[in-house]
Amino acid sequence: MTKPVYPNSFIIGVQKAGTTTLDDWLSQHPQVFCYDSLKDVHLFGLLEKEAIEKKLLQEPSVYKTEPVVLQSAVNYIFYPEFLKAIKEYNANAKLIVIIRNPVDRAISAYSYFKKMLREKRDIKEALLYEPAEVIPFSKDNNDFTYLEHGLYYRQIKACLDLFDPQQLLVLDYEEMVKQPEMLTKKIYSFLQVDTAFVPDFTPKNITGEVKNQWLQQNLIKQNKLKKIIVKYFVDPWMPRSKRKLMKQKMFEMNTGKKNTPAKNEKTELPEDIKLIKEQLPKYFIEDVKQLDVLLGTKFSDKWFATVKSAQ
Repeated sequence: MTKPVYPNSFIIGVQKAGTTTLDDWLSQHPQVFCYDSLKDVHLFGLLEKEAIEKKLLQEPSVYKTEPVVLQSAVNYIFYPEFLKAIKEYNANAKLIVIIRNPVDRAISAYSYFKKMLREKRDIKEALLYEPAEVIPFSKDNNDFTYLEHGLYYRQIKACLDLFDPQQLLVLDYEEMVKQPEMLTKKIYSFLQVDTAFVPDFTPKNITGEVKNQWLQQNLIKQNKLKKIIVKYFVDPWMPRSKRKLMKQKMFEMNTGKKNTPAKNEKTELPEDIKLIKEQLPKYFIEDVKQLDVLLGTKFSDKWFATVKSAQ
């Protein structure tokens, strides 16, 4: 690109609820230009205009005057200051958020960061804690705030305090899994693009199981020699944006599906997971009830029917 093309639409969250897959599906639409190399890069909220434009110009994909210009970062909705920065840049931006049962989301996030060799704690230590009210931006706070990421009411309420409800589309992760074509049609209608287009519905960035631990460790771990090689031998012929996409492909190739039991095979959950599933709903139930009032939804019945009946 010879001049920066700013996004007019955003996937703003949430973490481990299919945002990478959704970003991939939308990028296939001929009327959507997607910033693939800037997935989960917080352009707005952290960077000055000059730095934003520099990153936009480094995108390897070619802009062909598509009406929708999309950028996705799961933590946009997690930090109110990022939402404010998006509004300051474009008060008419269209925003998409996809939410998932917060208990399943927390367990998936924990498993993902274990796979990425960042999470060292056992699951009980990592997930059974009192959520914080305010989260300052940091890499660890992006990743290890497992409960706070699932408090959807306070995140969506902060978003609607800034933007008109017509600018926000709230999606259900379960619909993405079970009815992807219906979900994408809903998004296309929201973005005002051709609703007849059907993308390749292959999921992306699944938590899954690591196939080769040695490869995983070498993809992730940094050392002085690796940094020197990248700086002097890789950077000159492969820009960071392309390198990021290649690394993401390698992670996907090194990830396999989790072993799942046959339909008629009964399995017992591990005791630690069973405990987590019993304990976590208490952190989320009131927040989800408030979300239902705000949006006119019934997520509390769907996710926590047994908890509500026991109250």
